[in-house]
Parts: sequence; C-alpha cells; structure tokens
Amino acid sequence: MTVDELVFFVNGKKVVEKNADPETTLLAYLRRKLGLSGTKLGCGEGGCGACTVMLSKYDRFQNKIVHFSANACLAPICSLHHVAVTTVEGIGSTKSRLHPVQERIAKSHGSQCGFCTPGIVMSMYTLLRNQPEPTIEEIEDAFQGNLCRCTGYRPILQGFRTFARDGGCCGGSGNDLNCCMNQKTDHKQITLSPSLFNPEEFMPLDPTQEPIFPPELLRLKDTPQKQLRFEGERVTWIQASTLQELLDLKAQDPEAKLVVGNTEIGIEMKFKNKLFPKMVCPAWIPELNSVEHGPEGISFGASCPLSFVEKTLLDAVANLPAHQTEVFKGVLEQLRWFAGKQVKSVASIGGNIITASPISDLNPVFMASGAKLTIVSTGTRRAVRMDHTFFPAYRKTLLAPEEILLSIEIPYSREGEYFSAFKQASRREDDIAKVTSGMRVLFNPGTAQVKELALCYGGMHDRTVSALKTTRKQIANFWNEELLQNVCADLAEELSLAPDAPGGMVEFRRTLTLSFFFKFYLTVLQKLGIQNSKDKCGKLDPTHASATLLFQKDPPANVQLFQEVPKGQCEEDMVGRPLPHLAAAMQASGEAVYCDDIPRYENELSLRLVTSTRAHAKIKSIDTSEAQKVPGFVCFISADDVPGSNITGIGNDEMVFAKDKVTCIGHIIGAVVTDTREHAQRAAQAVRITYEDLPAIITIEDAIAKDSFYEPELKIEKGNLTKGFSEADNIVSGELYIGGQEHFYLETHCTIAVPKGEAGEMELFVSTQNTTKTQSFVANMLGVPANRILVRVKRMGGGFGGKDTRSSLVSTAVALAAYKTGRPVRCMLDRDEDMLITGGRHPFLARYKVGFMKTGRVVALKVEHYSNAGNTLDLSQYIMERALFHMDNSYNVPNIRGTGRICKTNLPSNTAFRGFGGPQAMLIAEYWMSEVAVTCGLPAEEVRRKNMYKEGDLTHFNQKLEGFNLFRCWDECLASSQYHARKREVDKFNE
Repeated sequence: MTVDELVFFVNGKKVVEKNADPETTLLAYLRRKLGLSGTKLGCGEGGCGACTVMLSKYDRFQNKIVHFSANACLAPICSLHHVAVTTVEGIGSTKSRLHPVQERIAKSHGSQCGFCTPGIVMSMYTLLRNQPEPTIEEIEDAFQGNLCRCTGYRPILQGFRTFARDGGCCGGSGNDLNCCMNQKTDHKQITLSPSLFNPEEFMPLDPTQEPIFPPELLRLKDTPQKQLRFEGERVTWIQASTLQELLDLKAQDPEAKLVVGNTEIGIEMKFKNKLFPKMVCPAWIPELNSVEHGPEGISFGASCPLSFVEKTLLDAVANLPAHQTEVFKGVLEQLRWFAGKQVKSVASIGGNIITASPISDLNPVFMASGAKLTIVSTGTRRAVRMDHTFFPAYRKTLLAPEEILLSIEIPYSREGEYFSAFKQASRREDDIAKVTSGMRVLFNPGTAQVKELALCYGGMHDRTVSALKTTRKQIANFWNEELLQNVCADLAEELSLAPDAPGGMVEFRRTLTLSFFFKFYLTVLQKLGIQNSKDKCGKLDPTHASATLLFQKDPPANVQLFQEVPKGQCEEDMVGRPLPHLAAAMQASGEAVYCDDIPRYENELSLRLVTSTRAHAKIKSIDTSEAQKVPGFVCFISADDVPGSNITGIGNDEMVFAKDKVTCIGHIIGAVVTDTREHAQRAAQAVRITYEDLPAIITIEDAIAKDSFYEPELKIEKGNLTKGFSEADNIVSGELYIGGQEHFYLETHCTIAVPKGEAGEMELFVSTQNTTKTQSFVANMLGVPANRILVRVKRMGGGFGGKDTRSSLVSTAVALAAYKTGRPVRCMLDRDEDMLITGGRHPFLARYKVGFMKTGRVVALKVEHYSNAGNTLDLSQYIMERALFHMDNSYNVPNIRGTGRICKTNLPSNTAFRGFGGPQAMLIAEYWMSEVAVTCGLPAEEVRRKNMYKEGDLTHFNQKLEGFNLFRCWDECLASSQYHARKREVDKFNE
C-alpha cells in the first residue's frame, strides 16, 4: 500500500517528509531533524507550555487563515499536513532583529533561567497575530497554559502589558484607590522608575510586517482533500477526508483509534505505554466540523476544537435571550478553567466526551443538560441522550466499537430552567479537577415547584454519575430550606467514597458535593428573586449572596519599587542599577543553549534508567531478553559493569546502581542504551525485574515508631528550660507536620557524556549545580583520577537545589554507558521520571512546647524536629542544622532547646531546596507564635513585635545582632500594606 509524503512549512520553509512516523511529535522533529532547539521539552504532556509553537492553516470551514498556539510535545507530525508552523526562531533573532515580543520580555526582566521563555514568547506572539491590541485580560488568559518557575510572572506581565490597549486595572489613571500606580498612604500617583525599563525605547509592533502565510498552502484551499496514509515503525496513520471513508475504516478495523488533538491519546502513549497500531484522524471531515443552530439547541461536529465551541457559545450568549443560554453559560464557565489556549485550540469536543474521564470538566455539564449525541456507523444512525447510562464503566461509553460520535447538541434552556457548573481544583488555571459538577432545575410554570432536577458529578466515582436517588425524591417539592436539607442529606448518602478511593482527599470531595449544591441552591433563589412571592419558596439571605458570585479575576496590578542609585554614582558603577539579564535576548529568541540543545553527535546513543517499582525489596532477578528485541538496542548496564566503586553519595551510603536490594520506589537498578530516545523508553519498559518485598518505612511517624534514624542527633540549647517553664503563666504544646515539595525546575536533569578514548578520559555536559561532586563521583565510579573527568555547565533551566547533589544519579549512569560503549551517550529525564527519582524538600514534623506570660512574652521553648530524609543521608544533616539555626525565626526566647532527628525511610532521598531547612523551621516558629497570641487573646502583630530581637541581642547560637533593621522593616510593611485598615475591614465583614 502506498505511503504519502507529509508536507508542511516551518518558519516559511517547506518541509517534505517521505517517511513520516505517526509516533513522532512535532517537538522531537523540530529539535532532532530540523535542529530548531528553541522549542523546549518541559513536561511532555501539554501542561507547562515550554514547547509552545504557533500553527497556521487555511480553515475551509471558516473560509479564512487561522493562527493558534499548540503544544509541540503532543502534536503528531502526521496531523500537520498542509499546516504552517512558526517557532521562536522564526519570529526574530539576536543576529538580525528581535521581534517586539522577544525584546519586551528581555528588557522588562521577564526571563530568568530562560527555559520557559520561548514558549511564553510564542503564546504572546500568537495572541498578537490574532489580536494586535489585546486587553490585559486577554494577555493573561493567553498564558494559562504556560508555567514559569523563576520569575513569579510579574515582570512577564509587566513587560507584555505594554502591548495592551488598556493599562490593566484603571490604566494607571489613578481612579482606583487600589491601583498599583497609587501609593497607599496619600493616593498620589507614582510612576515606574524609568531606569527599570523605558517603554518608549521598545520597537513598535507593526502587524503588517509579520511573516505571511505560505502562498503554496493558500493555493491549495480549493483543491479537494484526499485520504492520506503514513506508515511508521509500529503505527499506521490514516487521514480520512470524508465521513464515508471514516465509517468504512472503522467497519474494517473497529479497534482503530480516532485522534483529533492527541491531547489524551498522546499522554496514554507516552506515560501509560499504550500502543495503537492504527490511528485515524477525522479532523478534515466537514460533517464532523459543522455547527448548526437548530430549534432545540446548537449542534457541534465532534471534531470541533474546544476553542471554536467556546467562541460559538460566547456569540450565542451575546445574541440570544438570557433564558435560553443558561446551559451555554455553564459550559463556558467550565471552559474558562478547562485548559490553556494550546490545548483548547486542538482538543475536540467529541474527544472530550469519548475519553470518558471520571473527572471530566464538561461531561457532568453535558449530562445534566440532557445533551443529545448523534452516533453513526456504516448503515446506522442513532440519537441518544447523554444520561446516566452513557458511561457504563470506567473509561467506557455506550458506543459500539465500529461506531463514531458524529455530533453533540447542547440544548437551549427553557423558561423557568436554571443551570450552573462547578469545578474545584488545586489551582484555577489549567488543572485537573478534584470534583466537577453540572446542575439543572426546571420549575413548573410560574412556580418554585421542581419539575425536573439533575445533579451530575465528576470525581465521585469511576465515571461521571447522576445523583438519581437524590433528585427523584425532590420532584414536586418546593425550592426552599427543607429541600436544601433533604438534598444535602441524600447526597451525602448517595455519593459516599471509600476511604481508599483513587484520588484521595475523600472528606474534602464529599464536602464539595454538598457545597456545590448549596451554591446552586442560592444561585437559583437569587434568580427566582421577586418573580416568586409564594410562601413555599425560600428567601435568599443577603449575607449568603456572595456565594452566588462566579469567580472573577481582578486585572493583574503590580509594580516593582526599588531604591534609586544615589545621584552622582559613577556611570560605570552597576551596583543598584536594574540591568537586563545578559542572556535574556538569547533566551527570548531561543538561541540560548541548554544541555539537551547541544547538537547530537554522529554516533550518539540514548540512555533510559530502569528503576524500582518497590519501596523496599530484594532483587531476585533481572530479565532483559525482551528489551534486547527492541530495535536499536545496544546494551543494558548495571552494578556488574562498574569498573571502579559502586559506592557513591555525600555520605558514601548509596550506590550508583542498586545491587541486591532496592530501598525506594525510583531506586536506580540499571539502564538501557539504544540508538534513539524512543527506543530507549520502550526497552526500559521491557526489562522485567522480580522482587521479594521487605517491610517499608514511609512516614516520619513510621520512622519514629521503628527507631529508624541517621546519626547523629542534633541539638542547640541556651538558658535554663526548666526554670523558664516554671516561671511561665501559660504552657502550650502541640505538633505541626509540613509536607515536602518538588523542585519543578522547567529543565529536567540532563547529561551528555563523551568518551575521549584515552585512559578513561571523559567530557560531560551536565545540567548541575555541583560540578565538583559530579566530577568526583564519576571519577570514583570509573576508577580514574578526577583530572581525567571534565564537567561543563553552560546554563541550567532552573535548579533550586534539586541539581546540587542529585544530578549525579543521572551523570554517573550516563558516564558508565559512555565508558562501556565508547560512544557519546545522552539522557534527559522525562518529567515523571525526574519527579520519581530525585527527591525534593524534606517533610518535617515538629513537636513543640512553649511557655509564655499573660502579656504574650515567650520565656521558654522546646521543639523536637524530625525530617524525612529518605533512603540516603545526602545533605539532610546540614539541612537539619540550618533548621535548628532558624528555629527562633525573629524571636528572642531566653530559654530554648531544639533537637533534630533525621528519619531514615524508604522514599527517594530528599535533598537541598531553596531555604535549606530554614523555611520549615520558620513556619514552625510562626505556628507556635500564633498559638501564643490566640491563647493570650492579644493581637497577633503585637505579640510578635513584643518577642522580636533588638539591636545588640544574642541569638540562641550566640551571634550578636548588629545593624539590625527588623523593627524598621516590620513597621514599613505594616504601613505599606495598610495592615490595620485592612484588619478593621475584615473584622467588620466578619461581624
């Protein structure tokens, strides 16, 4: 069977790929085949936006050229036939001319490590191609799908705000007393220091000077589309051009997977190791892209992107009578927080339904609304309501294997019908839900008597569910307090979760089901308003009205104030001057080289780690026979291949490769070496290891109970604790647990090892904060002098302590592979690997006892600190020492004792993290200080001030405090934040 050529454009240049592999993503193709390394790999699952590019195509259904952002890490190259791709390299360069977007993020200090910067630039660039004069809200929305770990977003938005047609908030006019351009004391307008950055120096944006859409693609707009076929190593991709072709393909092969945006299938292939031998793309089929405004609702073809659905519904809400758009508003509310632009631009409405996620944002809304689905196959066509029967089991729908979803009709709402949608996630933007819900009530005409009630939930079962037992009881009841109480009681019973339910947070999720209904109840009461004066209808308590409000983000308002350099300071003296990052322009243009951006060597190999799936176990056997069958397999390396010492680590208590026993999930057992990154992943998954489980210690409490600690126990003591407690008016005891934290540097760990061919000489390019330890660990492992190992670090895409000692986990393995094969070897961890293996901030448990006077003055303190170090000591002792030094925070406690125990557990070894133990100890101090204030019944700020160190005091480790500005800082913070005025407003609100 003939295979077609794939034709697309990248930065205006035509690309013809004769052997397109459906498993190849645009990101991999750009970086490896085209050498365009400005587009970065951050997470590989469309969550961080580091790989954002702009896609442009002629949309035959809208009859115009459309530009949209997309995640290159999820876009299969086979989906890009006759599409124009624009990367960060295609819009500007330091060698010729930066684009205004690149210039402004660089000069406004919006780039720090720079790894996320190209993706952020491309999100902004795409917005400007569609909207040359955006609002500040549109600018902020454009970045929902982009994460930045370093800058805190303020300088990014501050620089890009210069593109906005409004200034954000009140536009700097000073009309709003809370505007960032107003000083809080006298409301006089202040101006940004011209030396921070001067907008007048920025190049103007000229939309007429942007690269044109390739004329060759424009000429093809009237050419009939034909079916395409691409054959890869394991997967066949077929681009269907007509509905009949699609139905025939499904009839021939019912297991063929339909793919539109690849935002779900791509993740299943990458992270769940699923293989779909035949993939069919229906994105070109007219019937699957149509929109029809029918008598009962708006019908969308299943391939319609969510961004197009959103735009269509927004237009409908603006133009239709309000009572008809209740459901549309509910869908739009979910789409606000559904995902970033990059995902909504490619993900289809049909794909969202058929994925059948149990925590879907939209499926509970569609189910509650009674949306109508049209399902077709060869010779059959049926319409079904999306009700409680549509999802029979986990990730299953009613569709037969040969059937496809043709369209979904979202209904108009009727007179007397009300609808709300809810979602609760850890954060609002671009995050998966804990619980989602769609709720609908229809009243008998002119009354508040329930005719129909639908309460549908995601996140409360292994599929989207409708609370039928609850709702059926309420038919013919009136919308009042009694109904509220009954529904809440019934929901609590009907939507119970087992204590070990997947997703955890059981009590929180159960509470959400009730709180969502309470908000819905109040919202409906408010909408009923004065329409119903019947006694049987409830009345809205004015104090509850705020619960009916939809969340609205205030426009970002920010300003950075800094001390000007003194007049007369020498022009050559740079101290205190806000100079742009020296590499910012290169980072913004994608020219800055990170470890994995180094071009591949001609004979380079790829490495993938093989890690433990047990927390504590003996290794019984390692079987690599299946891995050896993977194309491109070169070798498997393990502890048996180490020529020097397999013992490594700061405390000489860990191994390069686990030998006989594993002590945590993620413990490195070995590594496979192959010709490509993809083959390495497949080979690593094929390695089979058998274990004999051993008892595991996971938590700090486990370690305390089993007396599992690293030595020594640490202690700092000052004063007479017994005397202090005996003099105290009050004594409070308690404990506080502080969880861990992931570093989440945007660039994961990466190493390239290049053997030099002489006596173990080797050059390593590493993303590390600790070149010295990398050198010594590799030399020790290879059994060669350290001067034969050269370690280079150009720059890192973030570190935060996570690339201090733990980067050697990857470096030593890669170095061994290079030594064994005699060829350059590269490894860049996937995000899930990185987070599994490398550890993070130490969880802490503190048990405290604090003695204090009635005035709030603390006289005695005893704190026992426990940290969860994990399976090796690493830097844990030094981190605990730092915690003990910070245990007083800013408070002078005359009698104090702090102890520290470092728990040995079966978790990946925790390590350095910004603050290095200080943040944990300081939080503990603030926790017991709050207890003191509450117990005394005194204002918290007064109690804190009363206990603060003064000039000349000695700390508990006998440092004399000189030039001490704490009181000045405290007073300035209280004044600039209007603390007392705000506190009065809070107290008044809570009365």
